[in-house]
Amino acid sequence: MTVAYAGLPIKTPAMTGAAAARGAGAAFAALRRPVALLVVALALAFALAACVPKGKPGSAAKPPERVADQAGEIRIALLLPLSGRYAAVGASMENAAHMAVMESGNRDLTVLSFDTGGTAKGAAAAARKAIAARARLIVGPLFREAVAAVRRPAARARINVLAFSNSESVAGGNVFLLSFLLRQQVDRIVRYAAVNGFAEIGVLAPASATGERIVMYAEAAAQRHGAEIRRTAFYSGRIADMRKHVETFAEEPDYRAVLIHAGGDDLRSLAGLLAFNDVLPPDYRFLGTSRWNDPSVRAERHLSGGWFAAPAPDISARFAERYEQVFKAKPDRFSSMAYDAIALAAALAKQAQPKRNPFTRRALTDPNGFLGADGIFRFRENGLIERGLAVLEVRRSRFETIDPPPDSFAIGTN
Repeated sequence: MTVAYAGLPIKTPAMTGAAAARGAGAAFAALRRPVALLVVALALAFALAACVPKGKPGSAAKPPERVADQAGEIRIALLLPLSGRYAAVGASMENAAHMAVMESGNRDLTVLSFDTGGTAKGAAAAARKAIAARARLIVGPLFREAVAAVRRPAARARINVLAFSNSESVAGGNVFLLSFLLRQQVDRIVRYAAVNGFAEIGVLAPASATGERIVMYAEAAAQRHGAEIRRTAFYSGRIADMRKHVETFAEEPDYRAVLIHAGGDDLRSLAGLLAFNDVLPPDYRFLGTSRWNDPSVRAERHLSGGWFAAPAPDISARFAERYEQVFKAKPDRFSSMAYDAIALAAALAKQAQPKRNPFTRRALTDPNGFLGADGIFRFRENGLIERGLAVLEVRRSRFETIDPPPDSFAIGTN
C-alpha cells in the first residue's frame, strides 16, 4: 500500500494474515456479514508510528509525478486543510487516514493528500490535481463551500465524493456526507424523551441559520414521535442578551424538557441561567446534541442527569486509544470521519472485481451499512448519512449510555 502527501509517495509496510483480518477491511464489511470490531496489535502501532510522514503536513505542493497506474493500484484523493487556520484539524484527520490505510492491509491502495487551505478556491484546485492524478474516489473536503467547489469537477470526471460537511445542502448526486447530521441527532433525542415521559419540549437554539434548522428539526421530530414543541427561543453569545432571552423563555414554562443546542461556555451559561429562573432538574430534563460530548460538561452540576444523542463512548474510545498509541496525541473530534472514509474505501477496493470501479453509488449505498469508528452507518440515495446513535446521560464521573445504539440496520434505525 502507499500513503502519500501531494509530493513523493511514501511506501509503508503492509499487514498480512490475522493482523489484516482484524483491520479496517474486515470491520468495514457490510453488516449483513459477520463483522468484528477493530483490534490493532501492538506491533502494528509501532510499525505505523515508524512510517508516518515527518515534517510539516501538506508542505509539498504538487501531486506525485506518476502517470501510469501500477498493476492493480487504486488511488484515493484525500482533500484536507493542511495549511491555514484549520491545519491542526487537517493534520489529525490525515493521521487517522494513514492509520486506516495501515489497518486495512490492502497493498493496492494509494492515498494521496491534497491541501485545500481550508478554502473553496483551494478545494477546487485540489480536486483538479486529484483528478489529474487519476484518483478513483475523493475523500473530503471539510467545509460546505469547499464541498460545493469540488462537486462539479468530480462529477465531470465521474468520481464520487465522501465529504465531511454536515450541511445537507451539498449532499446528493456524486456527494455523500460522512459526518454527524444535526437532523438525526435531534430526532434521536426527541424520540427518546417522548418515549420516556418528556413529550412537552422547549428549544433553546443559537440565533443563526443553524439555530433555525434545529427548531425545524425538533418540530419535525416531535410530529413523528408524538411530542410537542411548546416554546422556542434564540440566544446570542452576549451574556446580557442570553439572560434576557432565558428569562422570557422561563416565564410560566409549559414544557417538561429543554433541548439546548450549545456547547462549551454557552452551554454552561444557559444551564445556569435556566436554573436561576427555576427551570432545573429534577422537575425539568435538559436535552442536547453531540455538542455536549465534552468532558467539561460533567462539571456543570445543573446539567447532571441531562440526556444527549452521540456515538456510544465505549465504541468511539477504541479508535481514540489506538490513535493515541500511534501518534502520542489525542485525535481531533473530526478524525474518526477521515478514518472511516479511508477504511471504507479500502474495504470496497478489496471486495471489487479487477478493473471495476469499487466506489460506485450501489456499493456506497449498501442498505446493510458499515461498521465504523463511531458505530454503524450507511449512506442514503440522497447522499445523507444515517448513523446508529446512543443516548447518553451526564454524570459527574462519566457519560453513561442509557439507550444503546442499534447494532444493525435490519431492526430499524435512529
